[in-house]
Amino acid sequence: MSFEGFPIVVGLELTLACNLQCKHCASSATGKTRKHELSLRQLLNLCDQFPDLFVQEVDLTGGEPLLRAEWTKVTEHLRKLGIVVRMVTNGILLKENAKKLADSGITTVGISLDGLEETHDYIREKPGLFSHIVSGIEAALAEGVPVAVITAVNDINIGQLPALQSFLRELGIKHWQLQPTFSIGRAWDNEITVSNQTYLELGRYIRHLKAPCDTSAISIMPADGVGYFTDLDTRERPWKGCSAGISSCGITSDGNVKGCLSLPDHFNEGNLREQDFWSIWFAESSFAFNRQFSNGSLNDNCKGCSYGNQCKGGCAVISYAATGRLHNNPYCFHRLLNKSATPDPAAIPSSCNT
Repeated sequence: MSFEGFPIVVGLELTLACNLQCKHCASSATGKTRKHELSLRQLLNLCDQFPDLFVQEVDLTGGEPLLRAEWTKVTEHLRKLGIVVRMVTNGILLKENAKKLADSGITTVGISLDGLEETHDYIREKPGLFSHIVSGIEAALAEGVPVAVITAVNDINIGQLPALQSFLRELGIKHWQLQPTFSIGRAWDNEITVSNQTYLELGRYIRHLKAPCDTSAISIMPADGVGYFTDLDTRERPWKGCSAGISSCGITSDGNVKGCLSLPDHFNEGNLREQDFWSIWFAESSFAFNRQFSNGSLNDNCKGCSYGNQCKGGCAVISYAATGRLHNNPYCFHRLLNKSATPDPAAIPSSCNT
């Protein structure tokens, strides 16, 4: 066993079925499940394998995880194993599940809001959805459910971030994750893009929002795709490369293991119906794109960068989505600011006191 790391965080897709068909869905999820999705017994047996691999956190996702009625049994089982459980949901079924979520002891429920009402409903292709989601969030907060909001930022909604932040504060949201939209799946088909200007604007917005301000401000959480190696990188720990297959991985609802659930399905390392999790995780050939990285793995956007050995080409999903190659992420503060003729354009005013 040459690799000695463990999957500390596991993304577990309960089903690919979804009750939305969003314009920017990286999974291109529809109302259909995957063929041969894992049964409840198989899911619970999988969970029983987690402690031996030192799994500390499981993030339940989909599709739409709340469509899988057995989610409560999975959550209960994981908690008995002493594993932290989080969930990401589109929020349609949030209100009717608020009490169950509160009783489940789930650590965080991440709800997607991709702009103010008109924009969110446009991206999610469902009129009236925004007000429905907000009603669900209010019900969840009233039940004591720990709610965070997740916003996939793109050229359509970048200008709404300050107004959305003010709205979320009034709603009672304490944690807000911002991430670039992945140009993959339906986002690619619908041309939901993130320009260089939008990406830098996102970085400046996060930097000002994370500046010292009053204690009532929202806690901002930049996703892995927001960075790297300039003053705009506000992550608490220095970026040390994509964690896919190093300290995290994803498991699809039919039992395939991938470095990250957001990577396309052909990044499959093995199936849990055929092998146990330990065997797949520690196989010599598994996750070679990250575990066998060298400076020679860097592609055009990252080749020759002084941070290349540490950064490893940024977020693997964004790199592949944007360029069709790994270790080649074009969305990098260091790269873009070094290329820019005006490396420090006017910053967005701070929202701390709004």
